[in-house]
Amino acid sequence: MISANFQIRFDFLVDTARLNITLEADVQEHHSETYYLISNFRIPGHDNQNILPEISIRKEKGVWVHTDSHKPSELSKAAGLAIDARNSA
Repeated sequence: MISANFQIRFDFLVDTARLNITLEADVQEHHSETYYLISNFRIPGHDNQNILPEISIRKEKGVWVHTDSHKPSELSKAAGLAIDARNSA
């Protein structure tokens, strides 16, 4: 069950911090087992240019991980921190 829809903006370090880009993405919060489906990753100002596939993440033991592998990535951590910031605002 979707309980919220919102957008996030965050900095994403590409290639072990050699390149830092700002991304925006759409988020759907699913409340049944609290996970977030993140889609439409884009560079700000380029609304119709999705640059990454959608991901599904959740927070497990304080770490943002992918729901399928239960492992973190730089993308899951960066997006998760943006969700945390939004939720604490």
